[in-house]
Amino acid sequence: MIVCISPTPAVDRLHRVSGPVVVGRIHRPHEVVAVAGGKGLNAARAAAQLGTPVRAVAPLGGANGAWIETQLEAAGLEVRRVPTDAEPRICVSVAGEGQDLTEFYEGAPPIAAAEWDALVDAVRDAATGASWVTLSGSLPPGAPVDGAAVLLEAARAAGASVALDGSGEALAAGVRVMPDLVKINEHEAHGLLGADVDVRALRPAQGVACITRGAAGLELAANGVVLRATPPTRGRYPVGCGDVTLGALVAARDTGADWPAAVALAVGAAAAAAEVPGAAVFDPARARELAAAVDVRFT
Repeated sequence: MIVCISPTPAVDRLHRVSGPVVVGRIHRPHEVVAVAGGKGLNAARAAAQLGTPVRAVAPLGGANGAWIETQLEAAGLEVRRVPTDAEPRICVSVAGEGQDLTEFYEGAPPIAAAEWDALVDAVRDAATGASWVTLSGSLPPGAPVDGAAVLLEAARAAGASVALDGSGEALAAGVRVMPDLVKINEHEAHGLLGADVDVRALRPAQGVACITRGAAGLELAANGVVLRATPPTRGRYPVGCGDVTLGALVAARDTGADWPAAVALAVGAAAAAAEVPGAAVFDPARARELAAAVDVRFT
């Protein structure tokens, strides 16, 4: 069992249009794919699609929150909803023919002090009996500056290993509690480490560090070695693929896989997700097929 915390959940919508996206023009999508999103829920869905039991913890209010909860439960996840007054945000990606995605991400709504306290309590309760707890994304306005550390420490106090995928203040606060796994993307790594990005410099004491590099794959430092892996294919729908990487890593570790096997599954799952529309949506059989073709190298 793993637990995925999503402090800033979202309704993720992908609009596919015929022809290119042109600024100032009307576009009529021929397909709209909507999923329960935000980094933490993307990671949760990825792990669940790979067959791992998952609890998702998120502040969810209003009609959007109810929709997200229904979508997660339909996908087989156990949901620990923290009631809030605010509606979750909406994030829209537009896929024009032959173009990179154009993305519009709303900011997260504020969280009240009582709602924050309820979120911490929900994490502490949900983490009981879990092997891993992941914390993904930024924190909502109104959360304390050290909020990421508070959530990770609550999970660790329940006996779980903790993983962090964050940015900005959430990342800076979270790494101070020495998570068992830190997973960030290349852009976030530059912000934290400067121009010279070395995954070994990110590695917490006795922990594991992972930097995802988009279509170039990932690097993971563990047990005194660095593993490097690249995907065997390149898809056109990259939204959520970094979140898939984290979900697959902890899902693999939950089953007892070693780090090389976990890396292969993570890269294969992310590659499978990039092939189809919808954030962190993929065929688990395709993920495992691609994982078998991933070349994991030791350095």
